[in-house]
Amino acid sequence: MTDKVESPDVIEPDMAFVRRIMENGGHTLKKCFQCGNCSVVCEISPDNVPFPRKEMVWAQWGLKDKLLANADIWICHGCGDCTAHCPCGAKPADVLAAVRNISFSKYAGVEAMGRMLSSPSYLPVLFLVPAILITAMIFFASKPGFMSANPIVFSNMAPVHAIDMVFVPAVLFAAVSAMLGIKKFWTAIAKGSPGGARISSGLGKAAAVTALGILKHEKLGKCVTNAPRFLSHLMTMYGFLALTATTSLVAVMYWINKLAIAEVATTPLLLLHPVKILGNLGALAAVTGVTLIVARRYGGSGEKTDGTGYYDSHFIFILYGTILTGILSELFRLADVAAVAFWTYYVHLVLVFTLLAYAPFSKFAHMIYRFVAMMYANSVDRAKERIDDKTVRL
Repeated sequence: MTDKVESPDVIEPDMAFVRRIMENGGHTLKKCFQCGNCSVVCEISPDNVPFPRKEMVWAQWGLKDKLLANADIWICHGCGDCTAHCPCGAKPADVLAAVRNISFSKYAGVEAMGRMLSSPSYLPVLFLVPAILITAMIFFASKPGFMSANPIVFSNMAPVHAIDMVFVPAVLFAAVSAMLGIKKFWTAIAKGSPGGARISSGLGKAAAVTALGILKHEKLGKCVTNAPRFLSHLMTMYGFLALTATTSLVAVMYWINKLAIAEVATTPLLLLHPVKILGNLGALAAVTGVTLIVARRYGGSGEKTDGTGYYDSHFIFILYGTILTGILSELFRLADVAAVAFWTYYVHLVLVFTLLAYAPFSKFAHMIYRFVAMMYANSVDRAKERIDDKTVRL
């Protein structure tokens, strides 16, 4: 009788995946020689199976399934401290950002949409869809002579109920797609994330802790190399939340009037109306935050420690364009320049549709997947981080 000899594990590198990482901003990947310095300097890397050293090995070997089923690529906040201290210029922060970008198409609830959002060649189609829908909406629902009416009222061109008919289905499509993506993502990270364990605390509590941490930007606040990111991201997040709240409140006010529940102010709101103030403050915060992001990523000064691939550029400029056209629409309305105001508002609606309807498949989805990954880390015995020789919950 002979002893059974176990066959050795065979690693089959996916070189196409390696090339894809490099094309998405991780072009310095092969410079890594596994010194481990990146995992040592990271302020939020857990003591238990730290990152990003292992991710760099997996990326070099093209271990696609291991990387994309790994919550750690999302627990990483791209601070750039690892990149700043890398002795060979491998830029681990850029590599992990590239892997995150690839994840969007991997976990997209509708895979075809994930592929379309990953390539600039589909941009014309992606913009054409909302352009046609909004043009049809204006053609059928606008008031005759809206361009020459005085004062300028955007709802004369695009009534609220007509906007709802176009945007509500788009948002529902995005929401369902996001839920499908979350389900796929959670299943993957629960099986594939290193250093994990059984869920040790309730998911509700984990979600609350995670949400509070994100609202405070706790992780990004530990960044040393890219400390300015903290302010720019915080302003962008709260500005966007304020704008979302403003849009929702305006819609609620419209339907309160429409259904004769009560009489409340109608659009355009006075500049000193609380909802208008909230919207203007949100717009100011958001445009300032995104301007700082654009200046840091694309400006000529300062050391860049984060790569900017197509996913990043697409999201940044769609978000920037949405905010700017919203601000300019109001300014042109106040200046009583009707043609320019209405055309700017039309572009704004197209960009809003693009931002929201395609959210689960674009860089916008990073907020979803990061939240889920951090919630997972908070619900298992995984997330112990190093702070002054003490361990705390992630």
